Amino acid sequence: PHRIAFADMPVVGGNGPVGSALGGTGIAVSAFSAQREASIDFAYWIASGDVQRGPYAAAGGQPGHAAAWEDDAVNAATGNFYRATRATLEGAWVRPRHDGYMAFQQQASDRINEGLAGRQDAGRVVADINRLFRESFAPAAAG
Repeated sequence: PHRIAFADMPVVGGNGPVGSALGGTGIAVSAFSAQREASIDFAYWIASGDVQRGPYAAAGGQPGHAAAWEDDAVNAATGNFYRATRATLEGAWVRPRHDGYMAFQQQASDRINEGLAGRQDAGRVVADINRLFRESFAPAAAG
């Protein structure tokens, strides 16, 4: 069978992986929770190294704990995804959180795909992405 291989993001030059935008889903406890203490205990439990590299990863969860990223079993099950992409993770920054960002991310992805498929001028594609990013801050983008 053909297996996919994972690696850090490619870079130009010899400085190594710089990183990427990092964002996803986290866990939080509402201040208004009727079961606040139990919820806090659960949050600590689910985020612990033992759970992240054990039942969480085994159930198909994408662990965030470093213990899971370095775990032999977790990496064996994922084609060494975590170890192979660790430097990119370490260089990552939190993605923008303004209201228009998620729409921008989709529009920019679509524009990149369109540009690649049509072999369009890279400068024009980048200019369009920069314009889309500026527009993502407009009040209408949040609606």
